[in-house]
Order: sequence, then C-alpha cells, then structure tokens
Amino acid sequence: ELQRPKKMSEERTVTLNTGSKLPAIGLGTWEAQLGEVGEAVKTALKAGYRHIDCALIYGNEFEIGDALQQCFSEGVVKREDVFITSKLWHTFHSKEEVLSACQMTLGGLQLEYLDLYLIHGPVTFKPGAMGTDDKDNLGYDPERIAETWKGMEELVEKGLVKA
Repeated sequence: ELQRPKKMSEERTVTLNTGSKLPAIGLGTWEAQLGEVGEAVKTALKAGYRHIDCALIYGNEFEIGDALQQCFSEGVVKREDVFITSKLWHTFHSKEEVLSACQMTLGGLQLEYLDLYLIHGPVTFKPGAMGTDDKDNLGYDPERIAETWKGMEELVEKGLVKA
C-alpha cells in the first residue's frame, strides 16, 4: 500500500548530546558554485529541507548567508527552524584561532549562532593554506587538537555554537 510521503521537516532526526535535533537529510554546499548556491539554498528551504551544511573552505558562505536572510525575511522559515552546520578549517587549529574562524563563518552566513560546528579534519595545515597540498600539511598532533577542542568548547560557552 502506498503511503503519502512525509514532509521533509517530519523526516528522521538524530538527537545530539545537547538535545538538539539534527535533521538526517540536509543540503550540502560543497562545490556549489557561486551564483547558483544561493538559489539552491532557497529552493531547498522552500521544499522543506531544514539542514544546511556549510564550511568556510567552500568559499560560498556569503551567498548562502544572503539566501538564508532572504528566506528568513520573507517568512519561508524561521532561523530557529533551520539547522545550520559549518566546519573549522585545518589552518585554524589553535585555541586562539577557533573564535576568529567561527566569527568569519558567522559573518559570512549572517547568523548569530551555528547549530553545529565541526572540526573539518584532525590534521593541521600551515597558516593561510586553503587547499589540501601535502606541503602545507603539518599532520596530526594530539596536543594541538586538544587545544583546538578547548576553543570549540568556548564557542558553546559564548553562545556562538549550540553543539
């Protein structure tokens, strides 16, 4: 027997340790082209998507931010009804750099907070490296990643990140 499909907003979620509910289906914005990603975000939100996945390294957070603000102002969705994830890039793996990197992301996305902020990967790159060239890879250092994690926890304490 065929059943009417659920609305995207009624789809499965994953409950995080904070109690936040992460929608299992989301729109990824990696390799989404400038001039197209904003429309993709608006279309996805209008279609019922409630999770948008971003990262500073993708280079498109400003356009995504414009699309989000347009959808919020037009009443398509409320900010609190959209789960927004972004990621800390490998060049910002120090306690001191985590805050500035998050603020860059928040500025681009034009948001007061992120629902989830992840460490993009466990290895560290040289400052300023925005690619994945091996010559820029400083490798994995447990002490450095522990300091990065402390910076991530401070973002939660400051209310800039929920998880």
